Amino acid sequence: MIKTALAVAICLLIYLLRGKQGVPVFSTIAAIICMQPYVENSVTVAFNRIIGTLTGAAMGLFVLYLFQWIPPRVEFLDYVIISLAVIPAMYITVVMKKTGASAMAAVVLLSVTLSDGRYGPLVDAFNRSLETIVGILVSLCVNMIHLPRKRREEFFFVSGFDGALCGEKTGVTPYSVFELNQLLNDGVAFTIATERTPASLLADVGGIHLNLPVIAMDGAVLFDMKEKRYLACNALSKEMTKRICHFLQEKDLHYFLNVVLEDALLIYYREFRNEEEQKLYERARTSPYRNYVHGEVPEEGAIVYILLVLTDEDADMAEAEIRRMDTEGELLFLRDKTETPEGYCHLKIYHKNATKEYMMQRLLENLGGEKRRIVAFGSNRNDLSMMAAADISYATREASPEARAVADYELKSKDGVVRTILRLYEPLLWQKTPQRQRKTPEGEKK
Repeated sequence: MIKTALAVAICLLIYLLRGKQGVPVFSTIAAIICMQPYVENSVTVAFNRIIGTLTGAAMGLFVLYLFQWIPPRVEFLDYVIISLAVIPAMYITVVMKKTGASAMAAVVLLSVTLSDGRYGPLVDAFNRSLETIVGILVSLCVNMIHLPRKRREEFFFVSGFDGALCGEKTGVTPYSVFELNQLLNDGVAFTIATERTPASLLADVGGIHLNLPVIAMDGAVLFDMKEKRYLACNALSKEMTKRICHFLQEKDLHYFLNVVLEDALLIYYREFRNEEEQKLYERARTSPYRNYVHGEVPEEGAIVYILLVLTDEDADMAEAEIRRMDTEGELLFLRDKTETPEGYCHLKIYHKNATKEYMMQRLLENLGGEKRRIVAFGSNRNDLSMMAAADISYATREASPEARAVADYELKSKDGVVRTILRLYEPLLWQKTPQRQRKTPEGEKK
């Protein structure tokens, strides 16, 4: 907006320096239309608009020539011809494969044919074209102006997805998609850490061209979004899985086993024991990104986690018993009540290394280790360990109280994640880098 206002001011200044010759509305409109968020876009738009300007001016002169053959008493025919002339003026730009010039061709055509005729057709056409081209070139020059910035390539940015990059009501905004893709093309180190499965994430993040693997399923897996394959899994051991399943069967408790097999996520289940399990299955099985299999789990495949849908009382009992059999400290327990009614919860059992923090550190090693500084954006309990381990952490606008308590800073806008990355990656020379404000994480995974 500031650059647009500056371009308009320059156009008006040029009008004054020319002794108020012409009509500045055409140059200012052209400057506003041609202003783009990035220089490379402005060059393309400016070129297209100049082509449109010349096309519209030529068509306008042709229409003015036709007016000589129309009797003065049928003035309405002038306006019919002008209206019809818009069609070939725009069509010519389409034939030239410059569709971005179509609107400008029509605007200049109208400005030439509807002028007061003070200087004659040829002079009016020249003036309108000149004023429009001045506005186009002014917008291009203004857009090339950059405040002095320095690039900070030492940052590694990790953001949660739901509630962070993706708002509950807004989703991922077009602004965030556009700016983030520009940053990714420029080489910024950025990835997403989410509770979702990779396939579920693909459905909502397809417009963002991620270069790094994503941390999915609460940190249980690393997934390459480009090649659509699992790069790493923090899987439960076969022996421990058998012991847990045997115990749950003895207690007549149902469970879902999430297994990665040949780059596909399969969810094995048996006979349901309560209505909430049935509801979860009916709700989730319609998704094309989940593959439910009824029956026994094959020997091959990596068991990523076990999911139980239980009453709070049964969850307490099951967790306590399984903890007793976990003599090696292999397991990690996580409860979630966001999708269950009162008195029920989701109990997830992972390998102890299945955390966003662990996978974040693993990615950090591949990016240069100590040379990088981690900036984390989180919104819920699952992000706490990641945020606590980061050099700088931000709680998003929709963050839970636990995430706000751990974060160094809080974001206020719906595009706060991307705007903060922009500010940290390419700060102005006089801008200082935010410092870590250490807080004690509460409510981390048990």
